[in-house]
Amino acid sequence: MNWIHNQKTYSISNYLLMKNHSFATKQHSKFLTLRLSKAQAFFYLLAFLAIAPHTFHAQQASSIIKANHFLKKTLLKNNLPSLSVAVSKEGQLVYASAQGFADLELNIPATTESVYRIGSISKSMTAVLTMTLVEKGKLKIDIPIQNYCGIFPDKNVPINLKRLLTHQGGIRHYNFDKIEEEYYSITRYSSSSDAISIFKNDSLITIPGTKHFYSSYGYTLIGCAIEHITNTSFEEALQKYVLDVAQMSQTQLDYYEKIIPNRAKTYDLEKDSGFKNTRQVDLSNKFPGGGILSTPTDLVKFGNALLNHTLLKNATLKKMWKEQKTSTGESTNYALGWRISNDKKEIFHGGSSVGGKSFLLIIPKEQIVVAFTTNSSSFSTSRLKFAQQIATLFSKSNN
Repeated sequence: MNWIHNQKTYSISNYLLMKNHSFATKQHSKFLTLRLSKAQAFFYLLAFLAIAPHTFHAQQASSIIKANHFLKKTLLKNNLPSLSVAVSKEGQLVYASAQGFADLELNIPATTESVYRIGSISKSMTAVLTMTLVEKGKLKIDIPIQNYCGIFPDKNVPINLKRLLTHQGGIRHYNFDKIEEEYYSITRYSSSSDAISIFKNDSLITIPGTKHFYSSYGYTLIGCAIEHITNTSFEEALQKYVLDVAQMSQTQLDYYEKIIPNRAKTYDLEKDSGFKNTRQVDLSNKFPGGGILSTPTDLVKFGNALLNHTLLKNATLKKMWKEQKTSTGESTNYALGWRISNDKKEIFHGGSSVGGKSFLLIIPKEQIVVAFTTNSSSFSTSRLKFAQQIATLFSKSNN
């Protein structure tokens, strides 16, 4: 039975499965209280093993029912057009569901195939791409960035890829005094190398390594390095070294003019709690740091390709997921393109963009990956908490 999509049969299935679970428990009790012949024992063993999978499916179905309820509750609470969630456990997709509308005007429901803006989860993909190139011996993260992006001016202090990946490179973020030109940019840049013209002549905001200062433009500079070292576009390098390897067939750069199957329309929330279409934006100024489209199921594939070392070796993964403190020892809870929980047990990153919010949570010890996306920036609930609550439904303690 397809536990992800066949929701109408849950109540009947649960009843039957719980009966089987009760039967299995009674039979197990007999093993403890009666002395059986070898033939009888073998018969009961076969019966118990046949029933055990049903118990597992009952637990799985219960988790899915709870997840569906929680998804709907969160969608309504945050007044979202749609919300799409996917969960994998030990490398297997155990949950995928979407509620709401991918297109409000045409009344097109969201599905698990709906494609959304993922915002800054793009940074995590760029970090993996960077570390893949490190593994292949194509670049080093601790030498001056000008070795790979020669068009970036010398700032009289060393800036390297490691500092940029950890938001300690001193590169500024968007200038919100120029929000129309930068965050809501409609300018098409031919490459990341072209896009660094936005900030390359600006002064650094801090000495590299001394402060954690979040910067999407720092990742545009990383994109410049990737383009020069691979002699391809950032898009081609991402496709070759990350997307193809992880089999992420629904992930690509966000070109507004391109026909992209299943792309969800993006919305802003009005003051009266209604929706309006977002303005058209061009994300070529920040493709490596916030310009990628994807689905939760593809993001889960991405997480699993890290956990099973398809994308990176274990030693490289540990290096990427190690918190990077400032030169003064200040904690940042940020590694190379990823956020780290205080107890170091959870790896995650969120994304915010024009008409989109997203989140990717990885719990290595439990081999759980949770991803969700929406087509509005009005998600006010703690995204980390929401992802953690979804993960709890499918954790070992609950199944």
